[in-house]
Amino acid sequence: MTVAPDRRQTRTRAALHAAFRALVLGQGYEALTVGAVADRANVGRSTFYEHYRTMDDLLRESIQGPFTTLADLVDHPQGGDALRDLLLHFRENQQVARVLLGWPTRPVLASALAQLIGDRLRAVPLATPLIPPEVIARQIAEMQLALIEAWIAGRPAMQEAAAVAALSAGTNALVQTLLKR
Repeated sequence: MTVAPDRRQTRTRAALHAAFRALVLGQGYEALTVGAVADRANVGRSTFYEHYRTMDDLLRESIQGPFTTLADLVDHPQGGDALRDLLLHFRENQQVARVLLGWPTRPVLASALAQLIGDRLRAVPLATPLIPPEVIARQIAEMQLALIEAWIAGRPAMQEAAAVAALSAGTNALVQTLLKR
């Protein structure tokens, strides 16, 4: 039997995420404080800390869903509609994406994505990696983020289908080469 999540906790997390997103757009990540996010979400600082240890933890959770699609390219190299939809989502929300792909959040994003990718790499049967899976995962994550950053900026211009194909092919090539399948 699965236990349904507490509705209050779900509402609080949603409020914290909404506040985080709005404040990131308004003042950037570096200027954010736990107090500002808590105030905007209409909760106390202690409530923030009941859900997250740090602002980086809130950031990691906020990108978990979208980054799962990127990490899934390790297992499903085609990506399909989910990958196309993700790229379109990034383009539609490019203000937030540009803030998050810049400093100081880029290392946090790369680390979170690399962790998701690493989990999938370790599950690959009969693979003999050339280098540690954590390093492979980081290399894939950085490649994916660089391509997404270029896609969002439109410099150089890329067609949607080309960006999807490049993410898929690049991820697959690194997995095939570095895992020696």
